[in-house]
Amino acid sequence: MPKNTSQRTIVITGGLGNLGSKLCRHLLSDATPPKVILLEHPAFIDAKKAPPHPNATIVPCDLGSPNLNELEAILRGDGNDDGVDTVIHFSAVNPYPNAGWSESAQSMDHTFNIFQMAVKCHVRRVILTSSNHVMGGYKDDTSFGPSSVHPNSPPNVGTVPLDPNTLKISGDAKAYAAAKLAGERLAMTLGSMYGGITSFVVLRIGWCQPGENLPNTLCAAGSPPEFLLETEDSNATNNGGMSEGDAKDEIWFKQMWLSNRDYLRYFEAAIDLDVPTVESDTSASHEMQHVHRHVRKGFVLVNAMSANSDAKWNLDETKRLLGVVSQDDSLA
Repeated sequence: MPKNTSQRTIVITGGLGNLGSKLCRHLLSDATPPKVILLEHPAFIDAKKAPPHPNATIVPCDLGSPNLNELEAILRGDGNDDGVDTVIHFSAVNPYPNAGWSESAQSMDHTFNIFQMAVKCHVRRVILTSSNHVMGGYKDDTSFGPSSVHPNSPPNVGTVPLDPNTLKISGDAKAYAAAKLAGERLAMTLGSMYGGITSFVVLRIGWCQPGENLPNTLCAAGSPPEFLLETEDSNATNNGGMSEGDAKDEIWFKQMWLSNRDYLRYFEAAIDLDVPTVESDTSASHEMQHVHRHVRKGFVLVNAMSANSDAKWNLDETKRLLGVVSQDDSLA
């Protein structure tokens, strides 16, 4: 890691999930590892998934309806340290594109609860794992070419499969993306109010699959097979060969791929990214008045995909702000 973090405490929500566990193992592999607290819903705690490291602690916590006193005590520290330095937020009720609106609303609760408590407890940095699906509506917009979707482009939520059978099993990601967008806007608002103490970094990540996360296992459904919805047409869809719509969508999903290596480097950089602590003069330029501007007091938002060939995602600001250049390409 870029700085000596042996005295730092990092909270990872959804810490036993795919992304949380990968990041935890990476952070703890450092020569001077931080303390890592893994917040996880009690129903999903499995001791076998706990990283075998003395600096890692698993804490049961339902962020949908948390015990606020207990959550505050976690973020403020146990009296033997200065409290939590960084919160990295992954937790969601359903972290896949087939999430329904009820699940989306509950995921918003997770985000709102941890963000507000982080501000109350003067946590220095909060990192939100947002999603490419916030911008998924650009998928079939032919007016947008390679590197044309910037972090300050207007949101366009949902990624609707072209094949109607694939849509049935994968969902359209609209409810899922709405929860992510709500988290982005809350982060922006809280950053503008409290950015001198608690700052927010939002990473709109691409598709980072469980395990090895190889490009050849990406598919047009946009989710691992075990997380797809079951329908009467599922077998026919799976056994009938790839449709024209799926062939087009598979390219889109490969272009949003986020390799394990790039994923870990982006999040590591986000922990110590310099975020503005004051608002710039809004009269200085048109950009400063942009409602979707991605850098402002207490707030930075960037795209976080790998450098996949001909992808619509623009990574210029990712390189400039995080100082990380993607090393991987799913289509190379």
